[in-house]
Amino acid sequence: MPRFSGLPVSMPHALPAAVGLDAGPAVAVQRGERIQTLDFFRGIAILMVICGHFLPQRLVFGDLAASFATMGRGGVIVFFLLSGYLIIRSLQGCSIGAFLCRRFFKIFPAYWLNLLVLFIAGQLGFGLASHSNATYLANFAMLSDLFRVANVSNVYWTLLIEVKFYVFIACYFHWFGIRFVSAVPLLFTVANATVFALRGQASQLLTFFPVFFVGIQVLLAEKSGWARSNLLRLVSTGLLAGLNIALFDGIYPLWSIAYILGGAAAMVGLLQSGFSLGLLAFFGKVSYSNYLYHTLVGYSLFEWIGRQQTVASNLIAVAAVVVVSTWVAYLSYILVELPSGRFCKVHEPRFLLRFSKLRRR
Repeated sequence: MPRFSGLPVSMPHALPAAVGLDAGPAVAVQRGERIQTLDFFRGIAILMVICGHFLPQRLVFGDLAASFATMGRGGVIVFFLLSGYLIIRSLQGCSIGAFLCRRFFKIFPAYWLNLLVLFIAGQLGFGLASHSNATYLANFAMLSDLFRVANVSNVYWTLLIEVKFYVFIACYFHWFGIRFVSAVPLLFTVANATVFALRGQASQLLTFFPVFFVGIQVLLAEKSGWARSNLLRLVSTGLLAGLNIALFDGIYPLWSIAYILGGAAAMVGLLQSGFSLGLLAFFGKVSYSNYLYHTLVGYSLFEWIGRQQTVASNLIAVAAVVVVSTWVAYLSYILVELPSGRFCKVHEPRFLLRFSKLRRR
């Protein structure tokens, strides 16, 4: 089994929460407001990822462990669905420069601090792998895939996909709006098949990009008043995205299709009902930081605690690890994420003015 880079525990597949790795403020009526029902859904997603990573460590084994591990894939898919839905809402309310500025300050400050923690831990020999300076620099710029170097932590792989999707969709929306948006996942699938035929390996970006467009179709269906034609496009896009992953990724193929269709259906139901629960909405708010830290904190604590002899003791250990990981995530949220967002809000006009001057040169 592959090992988490920089982490001491093997897992069948690293499936972190991403970022829905857009965990940032949802665009409701005004900037800074949140959609509570989507925070609730995001909270479910991060708990799916945590359960997919932690339960096979202590509570479930064998074939059952493999089944629970699929929950990590489900959480990732939910985050991508949420990002597709929310990003289009964001783009409809601001310029491409403002959008990219806000995404930058949402993602990079917390990410850089997490990378610094991993660097220090690796240098001090706390059981984490140490990497070359070139690897850290590539990770710092989120270009590890471009330079074909290892991720300092394998939980970064979804961030690489998400950030590139932000850039792509911002440019696409700037030039085309939402025109032809239903055809884009099909074009990605054809391009991915071509890449696979030429080099014998599919593109990770082309494999997962269609999932974001399922979230976009949820938004379009909502705006249409849940018209039948839009719901049919949502289902067809979901099936295409699921088949793309099943054919070109190969990890949990049937589960991936089920999570995409089930996640889209759950989004539709939640948006129609507005249902939310405070505790899960809290998990949703801190989900980005929990995504960054849960494996680092969790696996380190599991190694320190050791395997317990009874199911009850292992259950208590898992619960304690989740609490500590979430506490660390909350600290990152209030000390890094929120101040970064406020800094962006205050200084965004100045950044956009400089960006405008650069474009005119």
